[in-house]
Amino acid sequence: MPDATYQVRVSGVIPEEVLAELRDLRVSVEPPETVLHGSLPDQSAVVGLISRIHGLGLRLIEVRRLPADEDPDAPPGTLR
Repeated sequence: MPDATYQVRVSGVIPEEVLAELRDLRVSVEPPETVLHGSLPDQSAVVGLISRIHGLGLRLIEVRRLPADEDPDAPPGTLR
């Protein structure tokens, strides 16, 4: 089964050292939020990402699985 594509919204800015760990995800900063967008291999990876965000003390706003046919292009302001 192919990876599912997700969009994860976090309140605030994710530290640079954490962004380095998330190199497979596109990151855009849309103040006052950071949006991560990309494929994750399974639900375990999704839970791991959510746990990492929680461990940093950041507020998770939304996790959304995107339909397979949705345009994967990142919004303006993409950093990666």
